[in-house]
Amino acid sequence: MAALALSATACGSAGSGSTTTTATTVQARPSHVYPGPAGLIAGAQPQPNGFMWLLARTGTTADLHELNLTTGKIDQIVPASSSSTSISQSPSGVIGVGLATTATGALEFRNGSSGALIATVPIGAPVKGVVAGADGTTFYVLNGTTSSMSVTLVNNQTDKVSVSVPVPLDTVAVTVDPTGQTLSAVRSDGHVDQVTLGTGAVSSSFSVGVTPVQIASADTGGTLYVLKSTNGGAGSDVGVVDTATESQTRALPAPADSVGLQVSPDGRTLFLVVGTSGFGNVQTFPLSP
Repeated sequence: MAALALSATACGSAGSGSTTTTATTVQARPSHVYPGPAGLIAGAQPQPNGFMWLLARTGTTADLHELNLTTGKIDQIVPASSSSTSISQSPSGVIGVGLATTATGALEFRNGSSGALIATVPIGAPVKGVVAGADGTTFYVLNGTTSSMSVTLVNNQTDKVSVSVPVPLDTVAVTVDPTGQTLSAVRSDGHVDQVTLGTGAVSSSFSVGVTPVQIASADTGGTLYVLKSTNGGAGSDVGVVDTATESQTRALPAPADSVGLQVSPDGRTLFLVVGTSGFGNVQTFPLSP
């Protein structure tokens, strides 16, 4: 397998992909490439038990795929709503799947072992993304329309909405720190707003670079990982941002056609979700301790 630069070959299950490079001399190889389904659009947090749920959509069909990170195989496939947009999984194992119709949305709670539907919680606007909190019970649902955007907190034990926090209209993705006190909302212009969840106030705002695609944080806290695109398409590199200094400390390689990222529970491995209508896979890269 060829070495990867800041934009690397996306190795699909059928061997498809494209390669773009930058002038950087930094190179890296993925530690693993797990074949996934075509049409892969999102991946939930990898779990300590060695599994990771994936969301794929082709045409009007969507499915959840349970990836076994030990064997590298898909263990089961569960039908999902064709309006599914995003997926997350809490430390307690509950899966959250975001749904979006033209005007409304919902959050599905599913069993972490079987993928079976447990409950559906209506959300007032189409769901753009969902993130599970470290507390194991709270899901943070990014939802909105052309006129407003917010993050709605949903409890998976009561199946109820607790509060909605306004975020900028051009927010593309969010993540939450391990304490559940600070929401990081990344905007299309490359700025991150740090929002105090208790008050809804923006405590700080700083730039992380152009064209963000997704944002994630480790359970260890203190660091944000921002998947970005330099060509207006899918992700091409990952900025590592120190929240204390509010600055990017380095850039990591990302396969071409990356659509999402996650960080392992111990903060040592970066998972990049790669997908197009023709192929999909999950690639992992080691992170410095």
